[in-house]
Amino acid sequence: MSISSLQSGYPIVQQSYKMADEAAREIQESNSFKNDFSDNDALKFNAIEHKKAHHPSKNDIEPMLKLNQAAQYNRVGTNVIQREQDMIGSLLDIHI
Repeated sequence: MSISSLQSGYPIVQQSYKMADEAAREIQESNSFKNDFSDNDALKFNAIEHKKAHHPSKNDIEPMLKLNQAAQYNRVGTNVIQREQDMIGSLLDIHI
């Protein structure tokens, strides 16, 4: 019975895609990233606003952390798959 790292590598990559999608959705739904443009005032974004410094809340930071974690999971999954491919290549070189 052979055990392939593809069985463990691809689920890690798929999980990272799900995590990244969820984090991106949370960032998009976050109030701090929404634009407040109306149709009658299309050039409102050119106005200079003097706002107080924005201190990110826990709700702003958690999606960013999830996105970073998803990127790290993706690297781990692709690394597992790449190592397995390298191992197969090495075994083929030895047998030939």
